[in-house]
Amino acid sequence: METKKKETVQGIQAVSGKPTYPGVKKRKEGYEFTLELPRGKKASLFLYVKHKRENQILEFPFLEESRRGNLVSLLVSGLPEGEICYNYSIDGEFVQDAYTKGLKHVPPFGKKKNQDTEEPICCVWKKQTFPWTDEKFVPKPLSESLLYKLQVRSFTMHRSSGVRKKGTFQGLEQKIPYLQDLGVTGVLLMPAYEYQEIVKPNTRAGKYPEDLADTVQETRVNCWGYTKDAFYFVPKAGFCATKNPAEEFSHMVNELHNAGLECLMELYFDSSMEPSTMLDIVRYWKIQYHIDGFRMIGNVCQELFLRDPLLADTKLFFSYIDGERIYQGEDPVYRNGAEYNEGFFYCMRHLLKGDENMIDEFMFRNKRNPKQYGVINYMADQDGFSMMDMVSYEERHNEANGEKNQDGTEYNCTWNCGAEGESRKREIKELRLRQLKNAFGLLLFSQGTPMIFQGDEWGHSQKGNNNAWCQDNEITWLNWGQRKNREKLTTFVKKAIEFRQNQKILQMDQELKGTDYKALGYPDISYHGSQAWYVSGEPGQRHLGMMYCKDYCEEKGEFLFVAWNFHWMPHEIALPGAPDDISWEIIMRTDEEENGGFLEETVPVTEKSIQVPSRTLMILTGKQDEKLWGSGSILRRLQSTSF
Repeated sequence: METKKKETVQGIQAVSGKPTYPGVKKRKEGYEFTLELPRGKKASLFLYVKHKRENQILEFPFLEESRRGNLVSLLVSGLPEGEICYNYSIDGEFVQDAYTKGLKHVPPFGKKKNQDTEEPICCVWKKQTFPWTDEKFVPKPLSESLLYKLQVRSFTMHRSSGVRKKGTFQGLEQKIPYLQDLGVTGVLLMPAYEYQEIVKPNTRAGKYPEDLADTVQETRVNCWGYTKDAFYFVPKAGFCATKNPAEEFSHMVNELHNAGLECLMELYFDSSMEPSTMLDIVRYWKIQYHIDGFRMIGNVCQELFLRDPLLADTKLFFSYIDGERIYQGEDPVYRNGAEYNEGFFYCMRHLLKGDENMIDEFMFRNKRNPKQYGVINYMADQDGFSMMDMVSYEERHNEANGEKNQDGTEYNCTWNCGAEGESRKREIKELRLRQLKNAFGLLLFSQGTPMIFQGDEWGHSQKGNNNAWCQDNEITWLNWGQRKNREKLTTFVKKAIEFRQNQKILQMDQELKGTDYKALGYPDISYHGSQAWYVSGEPGQRHLGMMYCKDYCEEKGEFLFVAWNFHWMPHEIALPGAPDDISWEIIMRTDEEENGGFLEETVPVTEKSIQVPSRTLMILTGKQDEKLWGSGSILRRLQSTSF
């Protein structure tokens, strides 16, 4: 088509616009299409319209006279109300609008489009409206949050899930009662925007080694979605049971909110993306879809998000946070930033399997909870072993990935409890159960915000695969039928979550100090070994007692004592104040299987110490006589170690 200032085709007119922002905007005069176009390139707008019951494609070239910087635009009038379908062409190559809010003709998940027989993918603009009913929903602060991370498709794709629309947003919505019963406060979705799941071998993380070229399939399915080939403003059509992703996703978020659950999203940003575009994406999901928080992966400018006024009450997770530089000594009014805490992950895994020299770091990680920002603690993530595999495998088993088991991390900080993989031996199965309960104890009884990965609460296994990015099958699909065989673990997790949610001392909004800064007679947290108030610095020490004084959260005269023993031998741990000042009772121990380990009848302690069996966690509660509140020898009680 010849380039003209004005075109008229079938009553549809296009004139040069005044670009301000990429994408499509409805104006009084019509629809403005704005495209980012470097100088020296030519582009056209293609509109797909119905005319006399026939589908026609109309082309309108972008004119240089509309250029502002690298933006060009066309103002199109005469288009019918409703759905507008379009694409762009740049130097003769068809491309979709990176800022589109909808797509049409997207193939089912994992299916490659047949270019010869199927209609091309096209962008869609239509007015998005949804009758939201979540106005009364108020997200919980970071200190009270407990998150559940999941991948929408694998969460309900298995035949045992019991949902009508497997692997979809609707399927997740049907599992809301389960999430409520578990006790979590919100879900963190792995990429749920429109990404290209069909990938070539050289697009994932560089090219494969030459010796793998003959073994790797030409294309594979990227289940996770951590790829730059994405439409960040569009809910993923492959996760939809309907043909309306925007409405289905909105309905899911609305139902989560009405059930008292938050909805957060992961966003992977390629290093080539402009910070302003990242901010546009995050703002859009917050406004359009009521998303409560984001984990951002990639080279992200933290200040841009943490100082944005629209996001001041939105949870924002980063790989790390430079608190001194960002906050400059001032505390935020609302603590919404958080560090996705990889250090907790490695420390606790080393500790769990009994490595030396871990007690000091354990004390640091256990109470780490900066006043300016939070920490997201986790024991398993999509990248690495599941928690069940953490106690069942020491070596990766990624043979199904087709890369000669050379992909994925080689060292996993794990111990298989005496046998690689599944085992029928009773003693191994019992030890693995205890280790899993210990691991959940590390996660749920530490300061910060705990995060559970999907299926770990009942021991989902990926058969030793620690890099299941391309396994859209039963390796990653959650087998909900396994819950019946893992009730002891699930019961413990539910009770441990409930216990944590009732312990304000485990949900502080700033770090415990290890001192008696309120002159109550006891510090907020203190550490104890074989002797009260004293922790040996020996490399081989693997046992520790932590006492929390609940006076610091307005529960006078009450104490919480957590006794950890990660050694393969039993150890005595001293109880401060027992039995003269504080009366102690055992309420939970991970070496007990009935009722998840939470005792139906508490066990009073009459001695000044308790014996903790090997690889066991015990919890005690203590009460002080009202006459002794705030009394006692400061010299005797304040010999705690501060970290």
